Amino acid sequence: MSRKTKNLLKRELRDSDGIVFYSFMSNTTGRLIEVEEHINAMILKSLPYNTVKAKASDLAKFYDFYIEASSVLHSDEYIAAVNQNSAIAASHEIRSALTLIFDGYVSYLLDGKDSKNPLASICAKNTNSTPLKRSSVTRMISSLCDFVLASNALEHSLQYERDTDGLIDVSQKLTDVAQNLGEIRNLSHRERAILVEKSYLASCISGGAKVTRIKNFFKLPRVPKSDDNKYFPLESVGQFLLSVESHRDRAIYALCFGGGLRISEASSIRFEDIDIINERVKLHDKKTTSYLESVNYTNIAGKSVDHYSVHLIEPFKTFFFDELTQYLEEERPDSNNPYLFLQKRGTKNKLTGEITYSPYYYSKNSTISEAWDKYLIKAGLTEDKYSEISTHSMRHFYAVYMGNFAPRADGSRGYSDAEVQYFMRHSSLKSTKIYKKEVFEEMCRRIEETNTALVSKETAFYEGHPIGHLNIIQNQS
Repeated sequence: MSRKTKNLLKRELRDSDGIVFYSFMSNTTGRLIEVEEHINAMILKSLPYNTVKAKASDLAKFYDFYIEASSVLHSDEYIAAVNQNSAIAASHEIRSALTLIFDGYVSYLLDGKDSKNPLASICAKNTNSTPLKRSSVTRMISSLCDFVLASNALEHSLQYERDTDGLIDVSQKLTDVAQNLGEIRNLSHRERAILVEKSYLASCISGGAKVTRIKNFFKLPRVPKSDDNKYFPLESVGQFLLSVESHRDRAIYALCFGGGLRISEASSIRFEDIDIINERVKLHDKKTTSYLESVNYTNIAGKSVDHYSVHLIEPFKTFFFDELTQYLEEERPDSNNPYLFLQKRGTKNKLTGEITYSPYYYSKNSTISEAWDKYLIKAGLTEDKYSEISTHSMRHFYAVYMGNFAPRADGSRGYSDAEVQYFMRHSSLKSTKIYKKEVFEEMCRRIEETNTALVSKETAFYEGHPIGHLNIIQNQS
């Protein structure tokens, strides 16, 4: 479901060749050229559709606020709210109008109508914006910073597509902007609104680039670290996998648990990516196949990877190839589709009567999520902690297991960050450390348990061992 915006219209369109592109139109001033250029450039680079779609929604959210804020800044309601707080009123004497807008955006997203920032609060009320999760706000701020910095490099060329004559410089103090507006006479209410919006839009990129370069300008308020782990609990993996009814889904989940694949990667494996004799799996570059095979762009999901090797761990490796064999023999529809996993329902050609089956990764996210939730319930995993984890928790599980519990030839357990980075196909070590950070907190708790055991001389505490949770899979498969 797309987000509704008050001040602009975002549309996903297709040309005569079926190529997807985005249109952004302000209700007052027309096309938002810079946003269209930025989003459509991502499509030309074959960035995953889900990524482009999310960033398009993020920027629509920002511009809805930005346009609303450019109007609210000069309203009697805002001036009255500012004058009620001496500290806020004093800041208006030294801050530019643009800075005030960008400064209010984080609170607008996090707090909505309850924001203590009068600009954010009034804009949230006017646009009916509700508070968002911290993770969503972090992503939106990242999308905004990427946009203004990338677009700033094209600012000179974009100026040719704008009519900047007679616009007001909004990079100056708000009081000066108001004074300039007051000096302009003989404008109707609509003409004044157009002038204000055009003036702010013309300065959004250059002004935004200056703001986003200020260290910690968009830093979110600190909150206590959550104790919730995002990885699938080690002790419940076997119980979950054996509750899955479909051989197809068992095989896909085994790839995610045992190879760290994203659900979009596992569900889009092709026959040529599998070496059954040597029991090997690899990924492929969707950016290339999307053009060679005319794959629908809207089905391209996932992130770029550093390499395409998959390192399956036991017992998931054996489990995967066993389930794959049964899937091919018992479940897979009779189809010459090059993709391994197919949707169960086909589409019948009215002229030829032939039934064609689409790859499973064409399925909607909601379809995949519903199946996941169904299997959790069937496995009896209904505690609150399971409602917070998604299919991506299987990839987290792989990182946690490889970084902390995987047995090594020398008798030690767990691989280094650099090794886990390779197994996870991360291009940056920073991405790998995110997974292990949660485990560090868990290990700290375990150290405290150890200290308690030492004090009470409970030597039996050490008789337990962290491995053995996965034997149920091997024994019952």
